[in-house]
Amino acid sequence: MVVTRRILIKQLMLASVGITIVPSFIGCSSKSSLLFKNIAVTQDQEALLALIAETIIPKTDSPGAIETSTQAYTAKMIDDCMTKKDQEKWLAGLNQFVQLSEKENSNGFAGLTSSEREKFLTQFSESKEENVVNFFYKNVRRLTLRGYTTSEYFLTKQNFSLIPGHFKGCVPVSNPS
Repeated sequence: MVVTRRILIKQLMLASVGITIVPSFIGCSSKSSLLFKNIAVTQDQEALLALIAETIIPKTDSPGAIETSTQAYTAKMIDDCMTKKDQEKWLAGLNQFVQLSEKENSNGFAGLTSSEREKFLTQFSESKEENVVNFFYKNVRRLTLRGYTTSEYFLTKQNFSLIPGHFKGCVPVSNPS
């Protein structure tokens, strides 16, 4: 069989396209839903972050943490503001959190009732131990609270005043006696 230059170039082009496309089909079964520079957060992990945030700040007559997208804020702050070492520690804590919640309930954290979720998270809040799970939870809690209190809803719709009270300079002072 004679191979001409045209056939050779076609085959090389097809092979190079195949080499570049195939790796994107192989790999993690759950795709990253949030794209970051340093960490990869899968859809399951994002749902877990949302559930943790909603347990910390539940929806009442005002929107909860999910409605204000604090889980995306939390992941973005982890990606942008932490060192590589702390990001790895946070991801390891996330994975251990999943394992501990699966020990608690076979369906994981999502399978717990809201009161069970609160009790489960309380053990991390009260713990003085320095491990990756506590590091993970305390950072998620801190960033969830910050994300909610800096959200557009909280700053515009709530009765939030950056400086409490008003200055009234010309008010007569009365004698209490």
